[in-house]
Amino acid sequence: MALLNFAQRQHLPIWDDPRESIYHDVVIDTQACDGCKLCVVVCPGNALELVGEKGAKKSRVKDGQRGCISCNNCQAICSHHAIEARQYYDFAGYYKQMGLGEFSPPRRF
Repeated sequence: MALLNFAQRQHLPIWDDPRESIYHDVVIDTQACDGCKLCVVVCPGNALELVGEKGAKKSRVKDGQRGCISCNNCQAICSHHAIEARQYYDFAGYYKQMGLGEFSPPRRF
């Protein structure tokens, strides 16, 4: 992230206005999801939850998904490739995103 200049800061965003704020878009394939809950555990923004009957639970994005911070932990940890992150978050205002690219694969330890 980089600081905006004075002219760019003259406009303060309204976070509920879709023209001012773009939230991360996470899509979960419920057919591929086995309900292991790993994505829910690793999500630092608490944007995912496990729902459904016992034995048939599936992950889903919580209503509003405002907690997603585009960390890509969920996509990296899913062994069934059931989660796809399609868009980065971006807010108009004091900071701007720089150098956004493709997600990196998880590191091996």
